[in-house]
Amino acid sequence: MNFLKAFISWKVWLNVLIGAGLLVGLWYFTFNWLNDYTNHNVEVKVPDLSTMNIHQAMKALDDLGLEYSVDSVKYSENFKPFAVLDFYPTAGSMVKPGRKIFIKSNPRTWQPVALPNLIDKSKRLAFTQLSMRHFVVGDTIYIKDPAKDAVLKVLFNGKEIPAGTFLPRGSVVDLVLGKGFDLDMPVPNLIGMTLDEARNTILEHYFELGKVNFFGSETDSINGTVVYQDPPDTDTYDEGRPISVWLSTKMLSELKKQTDSLDIIFRRKIKGEDSLYYKSVQNSKKIRISDLPEEIRNQVKYDEAAKSNLEKRKSTQAPVQHKPKIDTTGISID
Repeated sequence: MNFLKAFISWKVWLNVLIGAGLLVGLWYFTFNWLNDYTNHNVEVKVPDLSTMNIHQAMKALDDLGLEYSVDSVKYSENFKPFAVLDFYPTAGSMVKPGRKIFIKSNPRTWQPVALPNLIDKSKRLAFTQLSMRHFVVGDTIYIKDPAKDAVLKVLFNGKEIPAGTFLPRGSVVDLVLGKGFDLDMPVPNLIGMTLDEARNTILEHYFELGKVNFFGSETDSINGTVVYQDPPDTDTYDEGRPISVWLSTKMLSELKKQTDSLDIIFRRKIKGEDSLYYKSVQNSKKIRISDLPEEIRNQVKYDEAAKSNLEKRKSTQAPVQHKPKIDTTGISID
């Protein structure tokens, strides 16, 4: 009885009504807030961007409250610069305000391309690599260098540029290539020059400075002049090869023995009457062997020994015995 009495009490029903009201209010507030937050039943029609350039398309989307993301990496020559190539969602689609529209547009031009490393590469390989990256080869400039047809420099607008430099696609570059060296070129006369003068003259004629030798102490001779060179100025020589020089502070006439010794060593063709070796052989009674430079003394001893050995072999060689011929005329073999 007490339970039934409590159930029909007005206080109980008051609490029930209050709880129901709270539930209904919470439901109404939640769903209305969600509608406002998600723009329920509020939609925007995506415009047709295909006839616009990227600047016009961005303005149209801004006016509609739409966001956008632009991709303009790949350039196409079939479309105008900044033209809209594609977009998503497509034209006419209904989207909510603030929706991001993805746009692909044509850039103004090609992306810059990095110059490959062509130094010391062959001409053929350089042309291939440049063509693959859509560069255009302009002039090919040849200069003296032992590496024939090898790339020495790359020029853009007349200035040297290193590998890795970014250039517009289709840029024209010039190549500086090695010409190689000529053969059998005249040797310059270096006699009487200082070491610096001789070095510059050698380089001007596209030869290389070889071994630097000194008659006397190096300290004294470094301030002297060239008194001997190999090869001489009477020879022809291939460019790029070394020319050795001998320096001295003495006059050339004072170094006759030494220079004749070098003539013997290098088998230099000189006039017989000017050679101490010639004089020693032709007039050995007047010139003592001991007065000659060591190189010539050794050469004289070698030649005399060779001549003596040859005469001994001739004297000890047994005479050739000729056997009598047999006359076989009239002899028949059964």
